[in-house]
Amino acid sequence: MMRGDERDSSPLDAGAGAAAHAAHAAQAAYAVNAAAKGGTAAAGAATGTALAGPLGAVIGTFVSSKTFWKVVAGIFLFLFLWMFIIANLIGIILSYLGFANADSFANEAQSAQLSNLRTRVEEVFNNEKYAKKILAVIEAERDENMEEIRADQTKNYAEHELVVVDEYETKLKRNISYYLAVMMAENCDNGTMYSFLGFANSLGLDMSTDLSSPYDAYFQEAARTYNVPAALLIAMAKVESEFNPNAVSGAGAIGIMQLMPATAAGLGVSDPYDPRQNIMGGAKYIAQNIEQFKNYSNCLELAIAAYNAGPNAVVEYGYQIPPYSETQAYVQKVLGYVEIQERRTTPSASQDTGQPDDDLGKAYEILKETVEKNVDGFFAWSVTDERETESTQTVYCRQTEEGRQEIDKATYEQLLAEGGNVWEESRTVQAKRVEYTLALLLNAQLTSTGGGYQYKFVMNESIFNLVIKVLKLMQDGIDALKNGFFSLFRWTDFITGGTGGEDSYLGDIDATGDIITYDTVANCQKRVVYYNQGEEPWANITYGTSTIGYAGCGPTSLAIVISTLTGQTVNPQMTSAYSIANGEYVSGVGTAHSFPTNAAHHWGLTCERVGKDRMGYVVQSLKEGKMVVEICEAYTITGSGSGHFIVLTGVTRDGYITIADCASRERTAKVYSLETITSYGRDLSEGAFWIIGK
Repeated sequence: MMRGDERDSSPLDAGAGAAAHAAHAAQAAYAVNAAAKGGTAAAGAATGTALAGPLGAVIGTFVSSKTFWKVVAGIFLFLFLWMFIIANLIGIILSYLGFANADSFANEAQSAQLSNLRTRVEEVFNNEKYAKKILAVIEAERDENMEEIRADQTKNYAEHELVVVDEYETKLKRNISYYLAVMMAENCDNGTMYSFLGFANSLGLDMSTDLSSPYDAYFQEAARTYNVPAALLIAMAKVESEFNPNAVSGAGAIGIMQLMPATAAGLGVSDPYDPRQNIMGGAKYIAQNIEQFKNYSNCLELAIAAYNAGPNAVVEYGYQIPPYSETQAYVQKVLGYVEIQERRTTPSASQDTGQPDDDLGKAYEILKETVEKNVDGFFAWSVTDERETESTQTVYCRQTEEGRQEIDKATYEQLLAEGGNVWEESRTVQAKRVEYTLALLLNAQLTSTGGGYQYKFVMNESIFNLVIKVLKLMQDGIDALKNGFFSLFRWTDFITGGTGGEDSYLGDIDATGDIITYDTVANCQKRVVYYNQGEEPWANITYGTSTIGYAGCGPTSLAIVISTLTGQTVNPQMTSAYSIANGEYVSGVGTAHSFPTNAAHHWGLTCERVGKDRMGYVVQSLKEGKMVVEICEAYTITGSGSGHFIVLTGVTRDGYITIADCASRERTAKVYSLETITSYGRDLSEGAFWIIGK
């Protein structure tokens, strides 16, 4: 597999470096201010820990001086942007809790999570009927393996005595809660984990949220009238107005379902402040959206998005949820509240057992489903010993007219009782023995990730909301806050690295890409989602042993392509996490050349790699609406000694190529001749161009 150094140290990196220094300085400013409020040496030490490194240690000692606080605290409050403070808040809070770094937090949080999971599994297994059903799934898989062992012994060791070492009996059954807890930790996503533990639903919403209102009868009536789920209407009303009939938004939307006056009039609503009319109007509108998008697999999501952003926006972005932060967060929240209602109204397995605990019934269903999904990887068998041994065998004999005759034990005992001429003999025999082991493959402990975690930046709505919860918990002291981290949240919510890369969020506050419009020929991509690796919040996010700002042009280029072609928000942090998780990053080298193909396929796109000899095909592909990722040779487009990924976006009427360069907005604004683009490409046997399409 060919790999290439794609790091870019162009002049732009100086600007990115300045931004990085500003970010770190801002983090220092916030630490200074926070410690100033505490006014103690301990606060100063915590500040030094938050900053890390020799400079942090110096500052941590120096700022312990109360005189220093009086002089400097006020200055720092006004010198730096509040956004930098928010961006680093998680690390500062966890340093306040006594965690030296993200690795120490991850270690303790993982242990707490595993303990919670084990306790929950034990609760499920304390219900005899639940335990029997789950064990039946495991034992069926075990029995299937035993049948394979017996078949193999009959075929290959027919003369041997069969001995089986059964680790189901010796290991799994004795510690089943622990093994299944580890299985849950390593195989379940955030949503499943939240649901199993009973903390929150898959979108992080509080499962105890009150979704009742004085208008439930109207929701039911509207649901029957327009053939839409009442749960959907209630969820939308919760998000839109918190069931307030007098709510008016800044844009002028009115009432429980937040209808704009013109929209309300078009729906036959004469008084949008009237709860019944407003709910009926909202139901009619969402029903129209569902009808419009009913032929798409993501119909419900599109209908909800259209309610927030308008049907035209959904159509404009290729029948995908528009990449607006507000709209994507809105769809998530509505679906989250629908999920909460469905869990409350759907009969659980506990009803089959006569148990009143619906929450435990849901945990049982999740555990059983997870076991069923993974049970084919619980066991494996192999021959572990084969030998010949000597043994002493008792032989029973009797005397007949023909002489000595061997008989079985039962005949011997009968003749002996009758006084017959019988006796016993001992003789040495050779015995063959074959041993099979039915091995348990489940891990007995969490797989070590080797550390390397870092605290997440607060750059999207989901994490921002978690920070708000954290700040509320701080009122109850350190112990309450630490318990909150371990119980209310999953540890990967707050850190990146290791296995945490899967925990990317949508609904970003400031992390969606810019839209750049190109004047290209028909069918080319004219509106491209643009990310710049050297700008915040991406520049200082860890990418392997480096950062996105320094070595992340590959993931950033793919984020541009994937976001543009799919209509989803797929940012550089998400593509970088995918690269790390799938071994596409090589320390000190950069991103592997296999990454564009694998990342494109992961997000449901096609990808074809070609060389410089097929530039006509590259141009034709651009004219068909596809996008092309190019790996450029050193000392070409960036002028640096490192390679660099760029994106070809289209073709102008004059035959020039338009590009999106994730390291330079200036270069992105230019057009390039086909000859220039060709000369930039690396001379690789497999080609320097990846053609990506839907």
